[in-house]
Amino acid sequence: MPSLPWPRERAQRKYVDLIKEAGAKWPNWEAPVIIHAGEIGTVDRKTGEWKSEGNIYTHPDIAPIARRYPLAREPVPEVYQIHSYETRGTDAPVEVGTPGVPGLVFKSQFQFNAKRGAIMVMHRALSAYVPRGFFDEVLKLRLPALKGKSVVYQVYTCPGFFMYLSDKASEQVTISLRVNVTPPAAGTNNLPSATYSWHPEGTTGIHQQAYRPNAFFTPLYCLRDVRRPLLRRDEMDPVAALDRESWEETDVPWDDLDDDGVTEPEDEFPGPDEDEEF
Repeated sequence: MPSLPWPRERAQRKYVDLIKEAGAKWPNWEAPVIIHAGEIGTVDRKTGEWKSEGNIYTHPDIAPIARRYPLAREPVPEVYQIHSYETRGTDAPVEVGTPGVPGLVFKSQFQFNAKRGAIMVMHRALSAYVPRGFFDEVLKLRLPALKGKSVVYQVYTCPGFFMYLSDKASEQVTISLRVNVTPPAAGTNNLPSATYSWHPEGTTGIHQQAYRPNAFFTPLYCLRDVRRPLLRRDEMDPVAALDRESWEETDVPWDDLDDDGVTEPEDEFPGPDEDEEF
């Protein structure tokens, strides 16, 4: 990844913020760091990184329940894309071997404007998720181990991903994936080998990319936590609201960000900027 003209933490957090807003899913800028469905933890408010503190399938107080709800699978499109709201995207999948386009698996174009934009592309992703029944059961138990924590309820793994954060430039970016197939040596029973590679064009921002056919990167995941509603006017006892607790999608742990990933002031006289230490 090229050197950043602004602090890495801000760039990473801005990317997470844009993709989360557009796709209701959390991007993992450090995709080689594997995230497993069922993990318990929090999101770092300064970087947007997931901080795992355990897993429901191994935690001594939760595992006996979780094991009754093994991970389930969900189909995912072969090419999975998310782009920020200010970005316009078009894709034109091309079959391998198309005449005149040797080795091209697919190509997508994205139009960025003067605001910061972000894209996420995954190829041949797989999805695993924790069944809803687990969350319904533990909600009633109010386990201390889950208090104030989020749970990774779904993960997307894939052999290849491409992430891009634009540089506030009006630009058209093309992302293509190509494959080079090497036939086996004569007289052997080996299968052909395939090497995939990303080819970005027109980029001025920063990006992360990788492709290893046998790898399981985790570029994307989903979080939920227990939310306690506010007391109604007819409720005098805070305990009364417990019956209305529910699992909700985890919100980002920061306020609105400007294009450079800095928290925007909420009023005319803001307090010390939480990002000053960057």
